[in-house]
Amino acid sequence: MIKAVLLDLDDTLLGNPTRRFTETYLGLLDRFLHERLGIPSVIGGLMAGTRAVVFSQDPLRTNWDVFYEVLDPTLTVSRQDFDAVVEDFYRTDYAQLQSYTAPRTESRPLVDWLIAQGYAVAVATSPFFPRTAIEQRLTWAGVSPQQVPFALVTTLENMHYAKPNPAYYEEILARIGVQADEAIMVGDDWENDMLAAARAGLNTFWIVPPGQQPDPAAPIQPDGFGTLADFACRAQQENWFETLAPQPHTVEQVIPRLNGNLAAVFGIVREAPEHSWHKHPDQQEWSPIEVLCHLWESERDVQRPRLLKIQAEDNPFLSQPKAPPGPLARPCPGSPLGLAQKFAVERQTTLTFLTGLAPEDWQRPARHTIFGPTTLLEMAHFTAQHDRLHLTQLCQTIGKCH
Repeated sequence: MIKAVLLDLDDTLLGNPTRRFTETYLGLLDRFLHERLGIPSVIGGLMAGTRAVVFSQDPLRTNWDVFYEVLDPTLTVSRQDFDAVVEDFYRTDYAQLQSYTAPRTESRPLVDWLIAQGYAVAVATSPFFPRTAIEQRLTWAGVSPQQVPFALVTTLENMHYAKPNPAYYEEILARIGVQADEAIMVGDDWENDMLAAARAGLNTFWIVPPGQQPDPAAPIQPDGFGTLADFACRAQQENWFETLAPQPHTVEQVIPRLNGNLAAVFGIVREAPEHSWHKHPDQQEWSPIEVLCHLWESERDVQRPRLLKIQAEDNPFLSQPKAPPGPLARPCPGSPLGLAQKFAVERQTTLTFLTGLAPEDWQRPARHTIFGPTTLLEMAHFTAQHDRLHLTQLCQTIGKCH
């Protein structure tokens, strides 16, 4: 059942010829920096930083960190001076770019309807721009985040991956608390929006110009295609979401899903208020710090050992693990960041093991005390589902603690 709708921004919610917009944006920013700081062109550094973000595979570093690690050595002024002028650019001259875009009248009614129906709506735009630039374009599209309660808007600051990495989509899903088979991606870019989202296990709707259709010989087909108005019609009037079949679990989904979950943990740790970590909105539930403890300990003591056992033994029996300590049952020492880092160490060890498996290893059988006959692949997906369960718990508990 669909619970979340991910919407691309440029040429989906907002008419925006991406190449022309990007070229004009870079030229405008470059001139602004030269006039204010007298520095030579920074376009090369900006493009190099963006490429680094595209290819980053590090779930522990934000796209902002990756981008500026590459850009900083190319600057001929202090980072403080550079940042101050860039902020001024977004407050002033960036607005000139609105003339290159065109609002789509169906965007705001569609978003409002989806939210009113209880769907989580996320803006899944390529996170190459800082938050202010993306929020301004959303405002031009008529869906200002100051007016619309989006579940998430992906930006340079808050994401650890970028399109077309499937882990980008997994990080979004982990942050908004849904599984891949509970979400649909709507976007205009075949590789970045359709292929990448489908590989992550999402359903898809391809925004195409009138009269264009997908290649019927393509190995991956979107679940639907047409204009944004066509999507709105199918969602609102045809109960189309009810007809969508979940995508099957595959080996290719495992690594991006586990990495996306890990990135989401660090995103939550970075953004959650300090006072929330040790509070118990419900005395029968773990505090957020106890959730982090459980993720770390479960990865070390339950999740990875179970996968190792399936790989090492012939059709082993997997008993149900001992119940973890309840709320306030034992101390959980360490800071949120420190516990997230401990979880990351254990997760990276698990990922190293999984990436070394032979193709046939994924189908090795086992017998689970609750699930019955299973395979290593199914239990690897269960590890990802276990992450999502507790990430949702973490988000909900922190929300109650504000």
